Order: sequence, then structure tokens, then C-alpha cells
Amino acid sequence: MSNRVRYLIKHVLDELYELGKGTKRGQLQRQMQKLTDRRESHFIHSSTTKVRYERAMMKFCDYLEERGIKRDKHLNRTSTEELQKIVDDYFKKLANDGLSKNTIKVHIAAMEKSLAIIRPDIKAYITNDEKRIEWWSAGREARKRDSYVDANAIRSRLKEEHRAIAEAQALAGFRIREIAKATVDKENKSITTVGKGGRIRTLYFEHRKEDFERLAILVEKLKEQHYEKKLKDYYRALKNACKATGQEYHASHSFRYEYAQQRIEELKNNKEELRDLLDRYNADNETKEAVNDENTMDKAADFALTQELGHNRLSMSRYYYRK
Repeated sequence: MSNRVRYLIKHVLDELYELGKGTKRGQLQRQMQKLTDRRESHFIHSSTTKVRYERAMMKFCDYLEERGIKRDKHLNRTSTEELQKIVDDYFKKLANDGLSKNTIKVHIAAMEKSLAIIRPDIKAYITNDEKRIEWWSAGREARKRDSYVDANAIRSRLKEEHRAIAEAQALAGFRIREIAKATVDKENKSITTVGKGGRIRTLYFEHRKEDFERLAILVEKLKEQHYEKKLKDYYRALKNACKATGQEYHASHSFRYEYAQQRIEELKNNKEELRDLLDRYNADNETKEAVNDENTMDKAADFALTQELGHNRLSMSRYYYRK
């Protein structure tokens, strides 16, 4: 008997939740990283996430039904190329409907957890970094990824404590709350912090000594001031500075983008530093060799920048600096 696609998808999400609800996601991700070098979990670990994924996928099932795909037999008869086109069209529709970048990310994650299991041939397409970035970048909040037109003008309008936050983000690519978790190693000129999912990363400054000296002072001062408890005032001041300088407000995360856009050029122009970082970040031989060819240099620089930004997908850095 043929089943409706929505029931199949709901069953998969139910199963993933049953498998994951008793396991801590971070712990499983760390175990998977040791086994596969990818920090990921294939399960669903909270009821809230399950509900969000189910809502997202029921919306996608409505779209499938509009395309004549109501039952598993219809889905099975759809070729890989046809299904890829449907998925691509769907995410374009979400963007046109005005869904935000973060909401589109939820839909992508939900599809990876369900459709990619029912149709394994579509998994590579859904998990392809270039496609994912393209889909969520089309969301109405996508422009918030842009760095400010004149970030220095904005920082100059902020009082000292607020300016220190923005400057620290621009010097290290920190997410705003990562500054509070940063540890400064003055002897080795490095700074270690904890990012999303408990992911620990270290930034090395042997080739950027002036930046390190400035950043070390900022980090220690901000931690002493418990800046993270006063972020509402910071955001308000940032909005006022944007207005005063005639720039669109993109929140504080844009200083992280500013870092990435400047840093990628530094890495490409300093092969000695790039080689050093590839060694420190345990890049494979192919990535290390990429430094020696101008046609493959981007791959090496992307790898180093991705590590500095604290992502596990190697091409994620391109999202921050591509135009």
C-alpha cells in the first residue's frame, strides 16, 4: 500500500527523535568528529527541534503535493535531477515569500534529516555547501551578512566600552559572546575561545603581533567589565551610530564579516603565515600543496579562515567574504 509522503517524513523525524532524545548532542558531535572528522549528529535531540523540523517539512509536503507528489510511489518515480530542481525551486519560493535567513536554515536542516534519508540520492545536493549558502543567503535577512560600508566611522561614534566590543570582533572574527569565553596566551601569542556547540578554536597571531597586543588588552578589559550583561545598551548605541553615519544597521555580527573579508586577502598575500596555519590546523597534504599554485590558493585560504571563524564546513568562509 502506498503511503502519503508527509506520513513517511513524519515517521523519519519521530525515529530520529527517539534515537537522539536521551543523548547529549555536543557529546555525540565530539565522538563523531573523532570518527569522521566532521562534528555532526544525525539525530534530533530535543522536542522543540523536532516540532520545528516537522512544521518545516509539512510545508514542503504541501509544495510537493502541488507538484503532484503525494505518495511514496510518486516520490520514488521522481528522478534525482527532477527532485533537485524541485528542492531548488522550493527554497527560491521561501526566499520570495520573505522568509528570513535563519528560517530557511531550519528548512534546510529539516530536509537533510528527513528527505535525504528517504531519498539518499538527494543528500549530496542538500548538504552541498555552495547550494546551502545560496538558499539561505536569499532570505530577507541575508544582507545582514554584509560588513558595514565604513565600519571605522561607526566605531568612532561609540563610547570606549562599546567601541572595544566592535573592535575585538573585527580583529578576531569573534561572535559577540565569544569574547567572554576567550583565553589569552601571551607567551605563544594565541587566543582560544569556545564557539557554537562547545567548539573550541585557537587563533594564532605570530604574524600579527600588533593585532594580538591590541586584542589581548581588549579581551581582558571586556571580561573584567562583564560586557555581555550590557549588550542591550551596546546594540542601541550601534543603531544610533549607524543612523548618525548614514549606514544601514546590520547588527554587530557584521564586524565578524569585516574580519573575514579583510583576513582572506591577508592570507592570500602572506604564504608564510598561511603555510604555518595549515600546519597548525592539521590540513591535509592536498590543501597544503594548494598554497603553491595561484589557481588553488583559494582552497588553502578558505581552509585557514574557516578554522579561524570556528566552522566545521570547509567552504563556510566563502559565505562571509563572497560578493
